[in-house]
Amino acid sequence: VSPAMAEVETYYLGCLAQASYLVHYKGVGVLIDPRRDGQLYLNHLANINVRLKGVVLTHLHADFVAGHADISAATGAPVFIGKNCDARSPHCPVIEGDRLGFGDGVFLEAIETPGHTMGCITWLLTEGGTVTQAFTGDTLFVGSIGPPDLVASMGTSVEALALAMYDTVHSKLKKLPDACVVHPCHASDNLSSTIGEEKANNQAFALEDKPAFLSFLTKGQHSAPAYFLSCVSLNKTGPPLLAASGACQLLPLMQTAEFFHRLTNCPSLDSVYKLDTREAGDFANSHVSGFLNFPMSNKGGVNELTPDKNEMHEGNFAVWVGRMVAMDVRMFVITAPGREREVFTRLGRVGMCNNVEGILDGGFQEQMVTYTGLGVARNTRLQPSEVPKAQESGEVILDVRTRNEFVCQKNGHLAGAYSAPVFELQSLAPELRKRFPGKSFVVYCRGGFRSAVASSILQAAGFTATDVVGGYAALQQALPEQTKNFETEGFLVESTQ
Repeated sequence: VSPAMAEVETYYLGCLAQASYLVHYKGVGVLIDPRRDGQLYLNHLANINVRLKGVVLTHLHADFVAGHADISAATGAPVFIGKNCDARSPHCPVIEGDRLGFGDGVFLEAIETPGHTMGCITWLLTEGGTVTQAFTGDTLFVGSIGPPDLVASMGTSVEALALAMYDTVHSKLKKLPDACVVHPCHASDNLSSTIGEEKANNQAFALEDKPAFLSFLTKGQHSAPAYFLSCVSLNKTGPPLLAASGACQLLPLMQTAEFFHRLTNCPSLDSVYKLDTREAGDFANSHVSGFLNFPMSNKGGVNELTPDKNEMHEGNFAVWVGRMVAMDVRMFVITAPGREREVFTRLGRVGMCNNVEGILDGGFQEQMVTYTGLGVARNTRLQPSEVPKAQESGEVILDVRTRNEFVCQKNGHLAGAYSAPVFELQSLAPELRKRFPGKSFVVYCRGGFRSAVASSILQAAGFTATDVVGGYAALQQALPEQTKNFETEGFLVESTQ
């Protein structure tokens, strides 16, 4: 008789590069690392007639707000989180050896795998006496391991986390069967791997020398975006409920007059972020002066009518808002008509929907400007072939990708461009005024999203700026010789990263 086999279903959300999983057997399921907007899970559970017996967090995530509270409220299923996470919301604390059983010898077993955080749990699926699958959260990825998360591990040193990860890799993960399938919480594209493949290809498994392992894991630690702290806090205390529980947060829709009255009468406009999430072309054609363009695109994995549980989307709009907008500001948002709930949902995934003071109901219309007192602005966008003429006329070219992208020996950058990463651009404004008085700017990034953000930031700060349609990928096609530059003289200031 062949051993009983559970089914594993994957839900991939590309805009966060985040995967969640449903493990089910004979009508009983456990949901692992759900995202915050959880209606698609409830729909799917109903469609396949599965009752949820548990919601699992592998750790307190820092890069997204999880949906454990919502799903638990909607289904009555208890939440399971590692004891060492010190979670404050209702949950069952998990320690090494705890099991969630399905019957017939099929069960999920917890092993403590600290290193990314001290509270990380990997859940092992056992079928027929064999560990067949491992749900590793942010401990083990395909080809890499989770770096120390100092935001979720306040009070723990990077060295202590790295030592814990060494023990996790070499004392626990290495001992799993080679055929055991690895299911990480994050991946850019490939979610398929096995422990055997990781032993063969993952550098962390090969580094048995402890000092070498610690150096490998702690080298190049970067500071975390501000929204990580908010996500950890919400995951620890339990975020406000959204739609899945039936206790939906009210959408802060405002009619035109109220929206602009509230905006222009804020006590301090310095504490307000004005966000226009329409596509870059629509924003360029006409927008309210002073608003910043973060194009939301059509790739956010929000489709309330027919949610695709395996969405392979990009469009990381919310990540960039979370990275660039301070957590204590209020946001007034303009979006395309019909996408008001989507923008609220996507901001909620990174813990920022509570920042939204108002969303303009019905979208932008130019005639509404009579209410604003702010005026209408327009800007041009350049095709790649038009960039050399702009350079010849004295316009300054800014590459708003990261510094590493700027000096990348594979792709390089446009000849004569200066490096001005988009997340540093607001602080670089004084340097730009000093070095390039009266100059206009042309900005580009890899594909066009960051340059749309950057050009709107510059315009709001009083500069004249345009962005390049299609970004550096289009420039490489149109100007192959001018994009073979790798010199590092284009840094405006020394890196602060």
